[in-house]
Amino acid sequence: MIEADTVFMSKAIELARRGAGLVSPNPMVGALLVKSGRVVGEGFHRYDLLKHGETYAIEMAGQEARGATLYCNLEPCCHHGRTPPCTDALIEAGISRAVIATKDPFAKVNGRGIEQLRAADIEVEVGLLEDRARRLNESYFKFITTGRPFVHGIIEYPSESAAPLLNWQPSIEFLEFASKYDAVVIGSRPELNRLVVDHALARERHRPLVIAASDSEPWLEALQKRMDGKISIVPIGTQPAPDRTGNVVRLEEGMAYDLSGTRMSSLLLTLTRMEVTSLLSLPGLLDSSETATFGEFDKVTLAVPSDTYEQGFATRWVFEDIEFDLEDVSIEQAGEFTELTGYPSLQEVA
Repeated sequence: MIEADTVFMSKAIELARRGAGLVSPNPMVGALLVKSGRVVGEGFHRYDLLKHGETYAIEMAGQEARGATLYCNLEPCCHHGRTPPCTDALIEAGISRAVIATKDPFAKVNGRGIEQLRAADIEVEVGLLEDRARRLNESYFKFITTGRPFVHGIIEYPSESAAPLLNWQPSIEFLEFASKYDAVVIGSRPELNRLVVDHALARERHRPLVIAASDSEPWLEALQKRMDGKISIVPIGTQPAPDRTGNVVRLEEGMAYDLSGTRMSSLLLTLTRMEVTSLLSLPGLLDSSETATFGEFDKVTLAVPSDTYEQGFATRWVFEDIEFDLEDVSIEQAGEFTELTGYPSLQEVA
């Protein structure tokens, strides 16, 4: 690896990010073709336009693609799906080297794309900025490897002395990443619900925003009529019938879904069948104090009163019967609140 590789891979990852909200259930993919230190082709994937980022980069580069280096945040596809294999196009274009951030865990790829490039005498290097690349597509990786949507939960700070989240006005940074999820679980705070939904609907999307809500949300019915197909409402609380094994629904070989716990478990099964890969759960409706619901969260945002945070806030604490550890934390300021977003590690307290 050379220093320039890191620079160009960073650009490929940022290029891929432009596909946020435009690719699900596919991953975000950005591709650069570089020759003699100059970008000669680039592109990112959009689901509705079919072509993958690598194809756009090849078309832009033309004859300059021969002998160029590919930088891509995800392993190129090597199978016929909605588009022809990107590996075939790259080989035909005559690239000499490929720098790939991470393998694609999809069963029809999963290293085969890399093998095909190497078999064509293309130098391939894998793993540069892999952590960043995997975080970018964390919803896709979760869905492909487990058959379950990635769940981002918003929870109240577990302290009786903390100000209620009714006073929390989310930062623009929170609203921006919240708007990129496939689905939103409506909570018990009307202003927050409307703010998040409105922001999500304001961005370009290639398929309807899925909104999971209780039956008592009349404002959503009016919104659905006004938005004319841009939202899809899923009721919370109806548990799908289990199969003959009892509380386990088998999705496909090697995957099973436990329905014995909470309404969240039931909702996630419904969303899985809809190919919803990511879900934002707003606070209040589903009982996040239950260990079972906490256990569904892959990512958590905690809005902490800033004075509490400044007095020395710890990312590990005991809340009811749950020991909660927040890792890899990012911080944003939102008025009188500090937003902490990270990845939870949970265990029940004995």
